[in-house]
Amino acid sequence: MPEATSTLRVGIAGLGAVSGQVLRAFSGVAGVSLAAAADLRPDARDAFTKRRGLPAFDSVEAMCRSSDIDAVWIATPNYLHAEHSIIAAENGKHVLCEKPIAVTLAECDRMIDAAEHSRVRLLAAHSKIFDTPVQAMRRIIASGRLGNVVQINSLMFNDWMQRPRLPAEVDTARGGGVVFRQAPHLVDIVRYLGGGMVRSVRASTGKWDKNFATEGNFTTLLEFADGAVASIGFTGYGHFDVTELTWGISVYGDQKPDPRAAAKRPRRAGTTTVEDKFANPAFPESDAPAKAPKRMPFFGLTIVSCERGAIRQSPDGLYVYDDTGCEEVAVPPNPERAAELIELRDALAENRAVFPDGRWGAATLEVCRAIIDSAERKCDVPLERQVPGP
Repeated sequence: MPEATSTLRVGIAGLGAVSGQVLRAFSGVAGVSLAAAADLRPDARDAFTKRRGLPAFDSVEAMCRSSDIDAVWIATPNYLHAEHSIIAAENGKHVLCEKPIAVTLAECDRMIDAAEHSRVRLLAAHSKIFDTPVQAMRRIIASGRLGNVVQINSLMFNDWMQRPRLPAEVDTARGGGVVFRQAPHLVDIVRYLGGGMVRSVRASTGKWDKNFATEGNFTTLLEFADGAVASIGFTGYGHFDVTELTWGISVYGDQKPDPRAAAKRPRRAGTTTVEDKFANPAFPESDAPAKAPKRMPFFGLTIVSCERGAIRQSPDGLYVYDDTGCEEVAVPPNPERAAELIELRDALAENRAVFPDGRWGAATLEVCRAIIDSAERKCDVPLERQVPGP
């Protein structure tokens, strides 16, 4: 395990699409500092060093050998998550790994073993478990006020398939497509709210965009060990946007223009290049504050039905329905990607495990792989790797 320091020094592995989100998170977290980056692209490394005045390495291995790093945020492509997480752990670094934490369960096992052997934390990062409205829903459920969870419905519609995609992002075998890249969010939400212990999965997936041979939609029924059920659905073809159902509020809590008024764009006919992908990044790096106050983040529409009531998000909190009517409950501001840094920092300071950890990440991956398996075999798929929430 790394020696304790007054500040948790974090290096980021991968300066790609997600890095703009992650890098912004460091400025608001006491006791945590950005210490370095690693990327294969010289121009990305040069830009990082010029902007941040910090070292940028040409490989994850080189960065992990640095004695000036305590933890590594793995933001490389999905098919490299396991390899890079293991390298970090074997070099004594704590790991924050983007979702899904790996592409196969065997990779998850190697990651977990490496972290335990080196006595470092393995945090399953980029989980909607960290969103404050999801946490607030779970607190109400845990209080017993509404009784047991009966059913959870969670739906998401966006244009994921119509955004610039590299070949690996639309290659299912390498962790591409919406089941690997978007389902972990919905699976984490319903597993967290439902207690974690999914018994079986029945799913259907679709590959309806002729230009990409990967899943662009799925619908899934999850049965929990206690008898509760959850349905999750995702459609990423871009014809309808879920913000029409969420007061125009996006995944990040900002107000989106009316999608019905947007100019029509030509449909994408294939993948893009690395140069084009990063010429106009989806999350440009910036330390500037948001132009407008943010509302609650909405990853689609989630409704939790319980024995004595129901819960859904409001623009600034939650609506709680019971026999007396509807009450709006305020929710604290969302910390966005800083939440993962706060969780790792606090877990180390309190000498406790992180949550969600590698085993939780593996359980979520098991559900995602079961979605694909169930769709192919057209049957229920029983699960064996599920773990309860805290």
